Amino acid sequence: MASTTVEIARAPDDVFAFFTDPANLSAWQDAEEVEQLTEGPVRAGTRFREVHKAMGRRRVELTEVVESDPGRLFHIRVIEGPPVDGRWEFARTPAGGTRVTLTPLAHLPGRARLANGAMEQVTALAFRRFHRRLKRALEDGAT
Repeated sequence: MASTTVEIARAPDDVFAFFTDPANLSAWQDAEEVEQLTEGPVRAGTRFREVHKAMGRRRVELTEVVESDPGRLFHIRVIEGPPVDGRWEFARTPAGGTRVTLTPLAHLPGRARLANGAMEQVTALAFRRFHRRLKRALEDGAT
């Protein structure tokens, strides 16, 4: 199973709060627009409409939060868009920072299922760049 990890010199609760705030998504991903479709705080069941731009193309995704355990776990399912979900774990490092680990979970249908591992690897590679941006945003003083 593919995964990617980044260490951030901020406490897990701070990283989680920034990470799960839809207003911050464009600071670390390729999101151009994010609209929360479900009222209230971000939690299991919350849905988003996201517009991303990658390789010169706009892509609309509908995502839903599967699990949200503040400071520990955030799991998103893609309902419409690329068939790869994301499960992030947040763990305190010995120095008091946070280790963020993404495990992509591909769900290609039928015979294409054989390519799930490759799709998870590609997703992990793409998120290495996003995680570097997340690290910079948080360590450079973002709240």
